[in-house]
Amino acid sequence: MIYGDPGTIFSLGIYTNSSVDNFTLSIPSGLILARQTNTPTAQSFAGDFNFSGATGVVSLSAGLASPVSLSVLANDGAPTSFAGGVLTLNFNSYLRSTPVGLDFGTTSDPGTTETPRRLRFSFRGTTPAGSAILMEMFAWNRGRMYLNGHWDSGRLEVGIMRGDQLQSFLSSGRRTVGTEQLLEVEYVDNIGGPGGALTFYIDGQNAGGPFTTTIKPRIPADVSIYVNASLDNASNSVNGLQVRELMISYDGLVNQVSYTPVSSGSISRGDLEALVVDARSVTAPQPPMTLSYQADGGTVTTLDVTIGPLTVPAGQAYKAVLFDWSGGSGVRHPNELVMTRIVAQNCCFQDSKLYGAQSPWIECLPQGPVPNIAGINYYCEAVRTDDYVQFQFGYDWDTATMPANPFGDPSGKHSYMVPHKWLIYDSANTLLATIETPDRKPLNGDDKPALFSGSYDGRGCAITSTTDKWYPHGTVRAGIIWRNHDPVQHDATTIKATVPLLDLTVPYGSHTDFSVNGFDLRIYAGGAGNDGQANGFGNTRMMNWDQSDYATMLTKVNVTSDPYKASLYSANSLTANAATWLRYTPFNVQGRSPVTGPGGLRDDRQIMPEMVVNFANTADILRVRPHDRRPYRDISLAVLTGYVSDPIHCFEQGRNVPLFKGNARRPIVMRNHYYGQGNMNVPETQAYYVQGGRLSDLATNVSPLRVNAPYAGDTPTTPYFGTAQIDKSHAHQFPGWGSILFKTPEFAFLGHKFWDQNRLYTNNVIGDDYAGLWSIRDGAWAFMHTALAWKTASANSTRLYSRAEVMDFIVYDFEYFYNKHYAATPGFLNPPTNVIVNGNISDVLACYAAAPLFGVCTPSGVEVNQQDFQIGYWLTALAAAEKLGFNAALRQASAKASAVLDWMIAMHRKRVIGRLVTVPNLNPSNGIPYVTMIWSQAQILAANGNVAALPQTYAALAAAAGQSTDWDTYVFEGQTLSRDGQAMDQLLAAPSMLRYMLNQTGSDINAAQTTATNRRNAKKASELAKGVDAGSGWFWYLQASHNPAKSVQS
Repeated sequence: MIYGDPGTIFSLGIYTNSSVDNFTLSIPSGLILARQTNTPTAQSFAGDFNFSGATGVVSLSAGLASPVSLSVLANDGAPTSFAGGVLTLNFNSYLRSTPVGLDFGTTSDPGTTETPRRLRFSFRGTTPAGSAILMEMFAWNRGRMYLNGHWDSGRLEVGIMRGDQLQSFLSSGRRTVGTEQLLEVEYVDNIGGPGGALTFYIDGQNAGGPFTTTIKPRIPADVSIYVNASLDNASNSVNGLQVRELMISYDGLVNQVSYTPVSSGSISRGDLEALVVDARSVTAPQPPMTLSYQADGGTVTTLDVTIGPLTVPAGQAYKAVLFDWSGGSGVRHPNELVMTRIVAQNCCFQDSKLYGAQSPWIECLPQGPVPNIAGINYYCEAVRTDDYVQFQFGYDWDTATMPANPFGDPSGKHSYMVPHKWLIYDSANTLLATIETPDRKPLNGDDKPALFSGSYDGRGCAITSTTDKWYPHGTVRAGIIWRNHDPVQHDATTIKATVPLLDLTVPYGSHTDFSVNGFDLRIYAGGAGNDGQANGFGNTRMMNWDQSDYATMLTKVNVTSDPYKASLYSANSLTANAATWLRYTPFNVQGRSPVTGPGGLRDDRQIMPEMVVNFANTADILRVRPHDRRPYRDISLAVLTGYVSDPIHCFEQGRNVPLFKGNARRPIVMRNHYYGQGNMNVPETQAYYVQGGRLSDLATNVSPLRVNAPYAGDTPTTPYFGTAQIDKSHAHQFPGWGSILFKTPEFAFLGHKFWDQNRLYTNNVIGDDYAGLWSIRDGAWAFMHTALAWKTASANSTRLYSRAEVMDFIVYDFEYFYNKHYAATPGFLNPPTNVIVNGNISDVLACYAAAPLFGVCTPSGVEVNQQDFQIGYWLTALAAAEKLGFNAALRQASAKASAVLDWMIAMHRKRVIGRLVTVPNLNPSNGIPYVTMIWSQAQILAANGNVAALPQTYAALAAAAGQSTDWDTYVFEGQTLSRDGQAMDQLLAAPSMLRYMLNQTGSDINAAQTTATNRRNAKKASELAKGVDAGSGWFWYLQASHNPAKSVQS
């Protein structure tokens, strides 16, 4: 059933999931349908910086994409003055703006990306003799456009740049030195063709041109405006430059929406999927009417349409009511959230398997305003499908508090909601559910601190008790999920045809008390390990199902149904997890680390969370966790739901929607993350602030935690986002698998938002200017996010990306890599013969030269190496994407992308053959078991950069680095060390991934698998011989995703 209000236009949301182009449409009498057309149309925008009346150093603009300010800068005390509405600049003084933030769109073509359709610079003021810089936008090594006074008797000069290409022109008309004038230049693009045209104007009259250009100016979003200087270089500045007004005008594209009536008869697929109901002339609700459509030669599909409100039957969730407990008792908020305002309906996945298995859903918002308390809005968005109802509650700052929310600096803003409960009622006002803590107290209640404030043990673990309690508090952007019942599971055949099927015959993997080592600063004092890590923290193989406390957990040492204990059930493990639990409760993150860095093992630091692999591989509701016989299905559902607790589910203009929807290369960035301040080259209104960092950035004390204020929290006990932060290296959160396991889109909603976090850090997979992402975890996580987003895409949901949007993003990215690194000269296909440039080692050139010889490798400053475990992440991601069908779609979408993808797989194969067949016991680099040196700095320098003088084969690498006597150990500085670890697990799984999931064949890959299988089987036998202590000597860090692939993937 489709619903819409009288007097409105509403979409039918038709998606045919068909390649047939022609349909027959039948419209009942009384129902008016139209085709919606969105036409990108050029629209002019302008910003004006006017110094009339100014007395300070900043003039604000209006009319640009975002607020921009101009500041006066002076070197060495250079004089400036404001007088008579004019700013006078002298030698060494100049104007610089904040980043302008103009979005001219990107393409994978370096000759056209970020080209303005039209861009006009206007300078009103008085110029002295000489070549003054009147206005300039400059992005170093990328693009530039400037308007200068020329030294030749008052002529004007314009220059445009793209990369290292520059074109300049002189005006035919001349300015009058010493007289106030309006001096302008305008670029108009030759859309679809080469170059464009430049024209000068003086006081509104043509002063030269149009001059035809052969290149197009590139104007990135992060450029600033300069006057009397170029990129802060004032060496060419002049005395006596008087500025009254600066203007920028440009053309941007906006969508113009129009409606064309349609009637029964033949209709194209595109028009059918663009149909809307035009109910503007309808004044009262009408009973349902049924339309139908049929593909040529296909079955008839019917669709019921009601012009009238959505009706919710008694007993089904109708509204959510907020109760404010900040005063000690619940006070009903007057803004009740009646969840019947439809924003999208007839929504479906575009994937053919999910399309057929998942019923269409409706997306609803509240009918009226949401509650607002102290600058925070309390939101809810709903999904309705069949008898299933899901509410996702969310919280974010209002626009009075954060005008550009979710962008802008949150410093000093309180981010915690008041103590509260949500009550859910049906249409008859019958209470259906209460959302509260497990002990029936309000969320964010004063009875439990946001940061544990009791005692810690010697390792820094919180000693929780009946008196010293802790429960996670929610901040803005965290969410809560409520359902009227558990979602229905997809059938086993559908699941197993989609997920990687792996050899899960090592049930004693990660069974030590140090196998997993995450941390949560809210309950762990950071007293051990790098940057606060806690051995044992977050190991879901033994984590309690319900909330417990420290003393109770100590009574459970070695109490388990697991036949293999090793040290997994020791006091160290149990106390590290005394304040964590697996059952989904509001704001619980199930032991995942809110601060996703630093390194080490996490149960979700793989392409699929640990318990989800165990459930998905059989799709058997009877498959249980050995420890307590609890079904993996229940644990998976709880953990996947818990991803809603992470404070990344931000609201923009009141909606919890993907940030890049409608603009795959939107110029928005992440700031203040684990690795530093981030991109500072765009306006604050385009920056998403995480307010995180290393432990030293966040905290002033860790026992109990106190954070730097105002950087990390508005007070030392209220970190803005509960210490949570994600960066690209640690963007391994993939809840989207849940929508492949269960018949609901809600996990895809969560997954697409986590993908946004990866893209905010850098909006790419492998397509950057540094040829490293194709071989490191940053790119692997980004690729897996992209593949899952494609699998769970929807053409008519407001909360999901469409397949067209996903493919736009990834094709651009892979084609950029193709043009920049793969087919370029030098590049991977055309490698250089020498890798030293101007006396310095170029690690990028070295990587170009090394990859054809050794397969996947990484540029690492002054050397090239293999980061083995990060390469392992990449191979599992590629294999999973093949099973999902994403790789095939990418190959079909672009010949360049196809070439890059298949080359990447070939590079993985080359490495695996080299490491398992050619040189099976190659020593690691500098005693680090997961790093393999290809060419060191010393080797490159000794060869004077000559590639031919460097090792050319794996055998030559072995001659340089040596080989171990045994495959499972190596000797470093006189000590015999184990090769057990994530990197080795991945290497032993790699041949099967290549054979059974990536369709690689040949005697070499068969030989590699034989070696890998023999090694793994030998370790299985030796560990099983230990009985209850199996896993104590090998498989210390085995994760489920890093097991070998099964030979049959269905």
